[in-house]
Amino acid sequence: MQNFLLKSLIERIKNQDMSAFPLVFDEFKKLISFYAVKLHYEDASSELTLFLIELMYNIKLSKFPDDDGDDLKRYIAVSIKNKYITLLSQRAKSQSFGENLLEGCCGYTEDYDDQFCFAQGMERLNEMQKIVVIYHFVYGYSIAEIAARFNITRQAVNKTKNHALAILREALTNYEAFFV
Repeated sequence: MQNFLLKSLIERIKNQDMSAFPLVFDEFKKLISFYAVKLHYEDASSELTLFLIELMYNIKLSKFPDDDGDDLKRYIAVSIKNKYITLLSQRAKSQSFGENLLEGCCGYTEDYDDQFCFAQGMERLNEMQKIVVIYHFVYGYSIAEIAARFNITRQAVNKTKNHALAILREALTNYEAFFV
């Protein structure tokens, strides 16, 4: 799709005319599906599609010429690829956290036992501790992003995270001592 056509569709989207979105989405549907499959989780396609919508609203169209080139299309494709890389990194980070936290937990090697052990530890956390652990380790939010989202200091988020991890480690250790 040429710059001038894609720009006009994006301008319509920015002006709240979402009837133009399916035309833009059709242009990137295969790319989104490709990356969603590589991410291996249920909501990957939705997350990439939402990212495309956000990108449409935030893109600076003045940076792209009104010609029949494909600079804008390539920019969007690269942005989708970068979002895929970010999501992949977040998943790897959350999986690594789970593996490190559960390493040696409960003296068992079965996934079910590890999940039960971890769930028991999560029950001991208060609501804010659960939120910080999930936002930071599962969704990959930085300490600063969590602080901004909940309008608290970074130090408070860090303290909450560290306290939560201490509670989880203690719960996992006690669980292991009880069953081993």
